[in-house]
Amino acid sequence: MLYLIDGHNLIGSGRVPGVHLAQEDDEYRLVQWLRARQPKLAAQMVVVFDGGIPGGWSPALSGGGVRVFFAAQHHARADRIILDRVKQVPLKREVTVVSDDRVLREAVEAAGARVMRTAEFVQKLERRRQHRKRPRAGSPRPEPRLSEAEVEAWLRLFEGGREDG
Repeated sequence: MLYLIDGHNLIGSGRVPGVHLAQEDDEYRLVQWLRARQPKLAAQMVVVFDGGIPGGWSPALSGGGVRVFFAAQHHARADRIILDRVKQVPLKREVTVVSDDRVLREAVEAAGARVMRTAEFVQKLERRRQHRKRPRAGSPRPEPRLSEAEVEAWLRLFEGGREDG
């Protein structure tokens, strides 16, 4: 399964916690948020952002199951790149485009791929992340283990406030 994500559309949806278009590093923040959730999704993600100089794949941001592509300024928009990628994929039903852009969604569906709204995508990722965090019913929680250095640090911290009898 492949998710093609309209990056700035997802950021602009306001659904990704702590990521906003007004931030200088909004693309970086989105990619980090996606990377943290990618293992449970068990799918590749390609994020396409509008703009970028010189454009193309970003080796600096790509990794952890998330590939990042910038549309070169004045040459293409993310929507066009996403639609072109969908048309190149032989098994279009294995591709899901994440965007709230109506025109892009209609073109992707006409090309034979799936579409998912940003709210549904974020909810899916958060639900999988929360599910992973919950301990199984009936399983005991493991006791936290502190190293000797951590124990010593805690003892030193609390010895200063000790009242001896």
